[in-house]
Amino acid sequence: MTLTNTPLPAVESQRPPPDMLDLLGQPVGLRTDNARRVFRSGDVEVVALDGVSIEIAPGEFVAITGPSGGGKSTLLALLGGLDRPSSGTVYAAGAPLDQLTQGALDDYRLQRVGTIFQTFNLVPSLSALDNVALPLALAGVPVGERRRRGRLLLELVGLGHRAGFRPPRLAGGEQQRVAVARALANRPGLVLADEPTGNLDTSRGEAVMNLLEDLNRRGATVVLVTHDPELARRAQRAIHLRDGRVVSDSGTQRRTGRAPDTLPPPERLSRRDALNLGLSSTSRRPLRTALTAAGVAMGIVVMSLILALAAGLQQEVIESVNHGGQLQQVLVQSTAPNSTQHVRLDKAAVGKLSKAPYVKSAWGEVVISGALVSAADTSTPVPTLLYSLPPHDQVAASGIALTAGRMPGSNTIAEAVISSQQAKRLGWSPSQALGKRIVFKGQFPSAVPSGQPAAAQIPIAFTIVGVAPAGQQDSQAWVRIPATLADTYWTESAAANGWTQDPYASLVVLATSLDRVQGVRDEVQARGYAALTSDDQLRDVAQRLRYADLALTGLAVLALLIAALLIINTMLTAVLERTREIGVLKAVGARAKDVTLIFVTEAALIGASAGIIGVVGAALLSRGANSVVDNLARAQGAHLDLRLFQLGPLIVVAALVFAVVLSMLSGLLPALRAARLDPIQALRYE
Repeated sequence: MTLTNTPLPAVESQRPPPDMLDLLGQPVGLRTDNARRVFRSGDVEVVALDGVSIEIAPGEFVAITGPSGGGKSTLLALLGGLDRPSSGTVYAAGAPLDQLTQGALDDYRLQRVGTIFQTFNLVPSLSALDNVALPLALAGVPVGERRRRGRLLLELVGLGHRAGFRPPRLAGGEQQRVAVARALANRPGLVLADEPTGNLDTSRGEAVMNLLEDLNRRGATVVLVTHDPELARRAQRAIHLRDGRVVSDSGTQRRTGRAPDTLPPPERLSRRDALNLGLSSTSRRPLRTALTAAGVAMGIVVMSLILALAAGLQQEVIESVNHGGQLQQVLVQSTAPNSTQHVRLDKAAVGKLSKAPYVKSAWGEVVISGALVSAADTSTPVPTLLYSLPPHDQVAASGIALTAGRMPGSNTIAEAVISSQQAKRLGWSPSQALGKRIVFKGQFPSAVPSGQPAAAQIPIAFTIVGVAPAGQQDSQAWVRIPATLADTYWTESAAANGWTQDPYASLVVLATSLDRVQGVRDEVQARGYAALTSDDQLRDVAQRLRYADLALTGLAVLALLIAALLIINTMLTAVLERTREIGVLKAVGARAKDVTLIFVTEAALIGASAGIIGVVGAALLSRGANSVVDNLARAQGAHLDLRLFQLGPLIVVAALVFAVVLSMLSGLLPALRAARLDPIQALRYE
């Protein structure tokens, strides 16, 4: 039928009776002016509504009838703010819905509209109580208040005893009653019912209709979509649609009257509630969640192990070099680069350099090539390098980590430290070597057997007091003796053999602190010497480590990308599987950002659990790897207490944060896709 401009009687917006103030809000008046809704699919246009103009007063009970495809559900969607007209205007609560922002339209659905669906549309992962309280959670209502109201509403529909049951465990009639209770959660003034009895038997359908009539008697505006003429007759008025047009209207239209009171904007979904919704969703699919978390965890394990290895290598290098202040040492050699003038390395040079600015101490290093024998068996000499130790007060600067025994007790005592390789050549284990007497005979005044061979090889005897890993000094067997004893032996050998070489192969200058090393180095070079610091030695090692780190980091990035793809795939699948659920969320008033928050939080939960698993796994693997490496080193005679994998607190925190951030970023694309879903299409998804 075509509406005329005949004046309609005005109806003031009414309030619900006092005993229903906690159940209903102010009734909502509705009006459509020449509303059209056209759906397009390629070049095909489907006109669902064609110039519909109706007016529903606050507190009316109106039935919309008509054949399938007549436009009933489309009109209901426009009145409920789920859709916008292609042309024309839809008014509700005094506001033009088609002109509202999306956020304002979401607030309208959340605060003023309660929708009852034919197919119930409950969230399967939530209990009946949580389903009823879902609109309250979206409105930011505190947990205690929404649980109180949820229980009250379940009692109202006779399901208080089923509050903890999830939808799959409820009968069809019970699920519909839960849906009715949910529609009343935020005290709506407008109740929209789309075939609410379509999936119920006669008795349960009658109970739902009685409840709708009761809500209308208590002040709510009720709009019912139905195919059943008997149900339509129970409404105060019936509007019949066919082919998207109003063909009959059984009642007298009344003006919608003044707009209801303005409602303040709702608080909206909190992060805590988004977290709870994410937890309930992930618990529905434990196997898929576990597999996705495992993929992320493997990426975190690889990344953590790489960072731990890098930290461990760096620490081992620093400790090995800085043992006894080695990073503060400047190694002095006789000839500076690009210089032809030889500067002697002798006691005079040591004395001068020890008085230079910011120098803590200086000493020379004697190196003599010769042969070593056991005092008990002189028949099998072993080629050996003899080195001098630093002065007794600086003996830690040698960097020697003993396998057994101790360092010599003074600068002059006839005690020695030998390498484990040397002990092995002499037929002893490290512990067996302690206390044994050995005899050394010098043959050449350098580490290389060349130059002036000793015609008179002077023997010198020592007692072994310490054994160190061979790798600590040189690949050859070696022996180290106190500084003054080595100086005396050099002097005697040089005098007996006419050696003219410098008494020291090199000098060591110890700076007062690390930040003074560069200044001491510059001073040494200014005096014509060549100077080498540990920093120079570390630079090449660091560069090699960087290349290794880059290669390992590439593998870690690859593993993390695979983990990210797993999350994206899981979340996209979740969006597809939960399309109807997303439609329900939007239908009850969820904003796009609420949907995004729920899905991103869900991804963050997966990331957090994966991060914890990954860090724990990395810690266990690090401990196991350190034990294996250390045992292998000990089997080779190197007692170094190696900890190549060092998983410090910073790495743990970084791995956890990275896992969560990676998961959130990976879940963002599916979340945005979910947020953009059209609620009408989502609710129809099978």
